[in-house]
Amino acid sequence: MKKFIKPLLIVSTMAAVFSTQAVQKDITVNANVDATIDMTQPDNTALPSSIDMQYLPGKGLTPFNLNTKVWSNNATAGVNIRLVRAASLADVNGANKIPLTISLGDKVLTTTNQLLEAATLFPAGIENGSDVLPLRFAQTAQGTIATGTYSGIVSLVVTQATKAP
Repeated sequence: MKKFIKPLLIVSTMAAVFSTQAVQKDITVNANVDATIDMTQPDNTALPSSIDMQYLPGKGLTPFNLNTKVWSNNATAGVNIRLVRAASLADVNGANKIPLTISLGDKVLTTTNQLLEAATLFPAGIENGSDVLPLRFAQTAQGTIATGTYSGIVSLVVTQATKAP
């Protein structure tokens, strides 16, 4: 019996030693940095990567407002903002497109640059960012929509204006 206890003790000790190995977890961290300009929510957090618009039967999609701030390192140059492509939603088959109108403050955004003047955008200077500007997503022509799941990507390009006024 003594012959079996000693090898069993050695095997159980070896198993305990090997079972306490560590596990390594690697996490890739990314940051998109533009040292001259950015757009955030008023509390300085990043803009959400997705939003949900509510549908009211018989009326259409309810507009969605997201308050934003623009940040810049240049107090005298304005900011250009535009859409990469016309904004719309489509069902999962790519059909039944719903055109959207996107606006920032009082400017309706298109694929052409819209200039936001520095004096209007940063009336108190650039230290605290711009005044709060509502970014509005709305159905272009209110009306009923066919049942389905709709999605689309709205891509904004925000750039520093090339010359000060």
